[in-house]
Amino acid sequence: MKIKTGMLGLAPAMLVLAACQPAGDFPEPEALCSFDPVRENARAASAANIAAPIISTMAVNGAVVWEQGEPSSQVPTLRPGDEVTLTGTGLGNGPDTDFTKIMIGNTRVLETDLVMYKQRLDIANEVNYEIDDLLDTWSKDILGWQPNEIRFTVPGHVSTGPLTVQIQKRTGYNASLTSPGQPFSVINALTKRITDDEFQHECDVVSTLSASQATTPIAVDIINPDFTDLVSYGEKIFWSYDYNIGLSHANRNLNWTNIFNYQTVDPVTNEVADPALLFGAVHTVAGQVPAVAIDDVYFDQYPQPTPIPGFLTIEPQLTKGNTRDSGWVGYRYAESSHPYVGRGSRIGFNCASCHGYQITYSNAPGNTVTKVFPGLPNPEWTIKWALLGPNNGFEGVIADEEGPSWAPGKQKVDKTMLIYYMPGGTGEHNLIRANGEGSATDNDYQFSPHTIPNVTNYMSIRRSLSHTESYVGFEGSYIHAEEPDGATGSMYRYPLQALTAYMTALDENDDDLRNVGLYRWLQQYGKLASQTGTENLSEGEFVQNGWQSYPNVVAAVAQGKASFDAACASCHNDNLGAHTDENMIPLNQVGHFFAPSVYQQETQSIRVGFLRNMYWTQHRGLLTDGHVRNLEDLVDPARCQSGTDLYNQYYTLHPPVQPDLGGVDFPEPYPAINRKGDVFRVPKSQSNATGDTADQRNTFIERHKYFVEVPWDSEHYYWDYQKLRNEYGPDELGSPAPIGMPAAPHPWCANSSAEIENMVQYVLTL
Repeated sequence: MKIKTGMLGLAPAMLVLAACQPAGDFPEPEALCSFDPVRENARAASAANIAAPIISTMAVNGAVVWEQGEPSSQVPTLRPGDEVTLTGTGLGNGPDTDFTKIMIGNTRVLETDLVMYKQRLDIANEVNYEIDDLLDTWSKDILGWQPNEIRFTVPGHVSTGPLTVQIQKRTGYNASLTSPGQPFSVINALTKRITDDEFQHECDVVSTLSASQATTPIAVDIINPDFTDLVSYGEKIFWSYDYNIGLSHANRNLNWTNIFNYQTVDPVTNEVADPALLFGAVHTVAGQVPAVAIDDVYFDQYPQPTPIPGFLTIEPQLTKGNTRDSGWVGYRYAESSHPYVGRGSRIGFNCASCHGYQITYSNAPGNTVTKVFPGLPNPEWTIKWALLGPNNGFEGVIADEEGPSWAPGKQKVDKTMLIYYMPGGTGEHNLIRANGEGSATDNDYQFSPHTIPNVTNYMSIRRSLSHTESYVGFEGSYIHAEEPDGATGSMYRYPLQALTAYMTALDENDDDLRNVGLYRWLQQYGKLASQTGTENLSEGEFVQNGWQSYPNVVAAVAQGKASFDAACASCHNDNLGAHTDENMIPLNQVGHFFAPSVYQQETQSIRVGFLRNMYWTQHRGLLTDGHVRNLEDLVDPARCQSGTDLYNQYYTLHPPVQPDLGGVDFPEPYPAINRKGDVFRVPKSQSNATGDTADQRNTFIERHKYFVEVPWDSEHYYWDYQKLRNEYGPDELGSPAPIGMPAAPHPWCANSSAEIENMVQYVLTL
């Protein structure tokens, strides 16, 4: 029990306990899901009739406003709430049967009713869960869908055109890795945090998808007088709201004010902890961030209610309040009522802390800009903040907990070293829970860092966070949130719509980002003069002109596109600019360097990634675990081929080939673009005056079955990828035998080494 009775006495604490019900058990698909042959037969029948979709007419509120091939047709005007009817051929059978998307500019027409359930906190075990009680709803926009007619309502957050319909057929489903020969099913992600035994959960298979086909884009004009206000509110949520994290972290003994006042100590170096160095925090500077990231922002209603009760359950929890700047981007004070100490203002973090990358560049000759770009992953963000404060800071870092099935027994462990050496630009949230607490994200002793995604152009994605099609893309990913370090509580509909609207505008800087990245890559590899014809071309001039202004750059990009189309486009291709078909590739086909994340285990697969701003994204590492250090290595055929030097460097145990810096990061003169992969390793802790600390730190690492000791290095534990690929499955998934991962994770590379540079150059333009 984690109730803090020391300063308040037992009786008040028991009042809190009495007000909070135990979470109960989270639903398991094996017990609840069954195969639906009627649904799958309908999908198979639809997949047997694939035809290129064609829109013949568009009607708005019953009046035809556009006809295919009609020269006199005007550009249609759409307003939020308008009912649009599209007629044509090959339009498919709608989102319940096919995998369909309607895009109006950057806005996806919502295919699924979103339901936001109320969240509760089992305060005794600090487990967040949901009850069968609606907080809010966001109704879908699709009104009807037949092969020759689609009816939908124009979303409230639409801003630009054109209008495009994309259709993929569900061609089958992934087989279960745990029950061979059976279809693999998952519980609807929108309800999977409801623990009520009486609740009727819906399930779906993990569908395989055909290549996408799309209609010819139709230019439309948009009139949406509310869009500016909607985006403004969404911007405040992105930059100024704390998602209830400040209260949640305070409840778990983390003091962010001390951290940002340099009043905590780095537990590894024993120096004063620097937020910038430890977890990539960036100072708020006027002009580098929007004003709302610095100014006070008062929320008349917080975008989501917190499940944490108010002071001793007598004072209600705050439902509105002021937020203010902490001096650091993405870290905000927010007013709340702590269940044990009452009202106050506490720091939590938001989207901008992880999805904000500070970049200095020149956008014109003689003009330098420094800006925090929203949406790009912060390559230096880590969970080292969890280690800062008395007793290693966050509750759960030091714990007396049961081991995994392969290393059973209750023992005190210290998670400091594994948290400290987590690769930058990733999170591994299970680590800072205890094994057996009862949360959906309890520590599972599977080391699975997961990269922060780039969300600058995310709206067309339906399979968010590696969930299946029962999830609903970006909109759903902020409804059912994470604990202990992510948002807690479901969002109300309107702020969720506002945040979604703001996210549609995050690609406004993409041209600059592409041009800066391509310029720096050309300069890095000595190609600038040969491809631009100018020996001393400045970054500002290249960015101002754009890469398309240089014929040799255009030619190299075209050659790279041909190589990309031959080697990569079977998966990384669509009609909406995301460069993904969103297929869910089974774990035994795609592989994984570190242990698959909790989401990937739940679906037994990994969604094909979307490609955007890749020069910048690579700085936090590539693929979903970030283990590939740059684009060149990712596409190099040698990485995919066992026995090559590059393969061995990444995937076999050997003495380090880089300076011994923990296998995580390399400072100058090894900038991120030059880093090569090497075997991942974590230092052993040595005995010292703190007593059992070293043993507790080492014990925690040794409980992870794929960290091993090696004869040539007595000071580190090494990650053994070959052991993982040969053994993963029975202990982690419950499969009857190892699932058999491929020789290299993501075993798809360029067809020849001669194609690498041009292919990378093309990818930098995406």
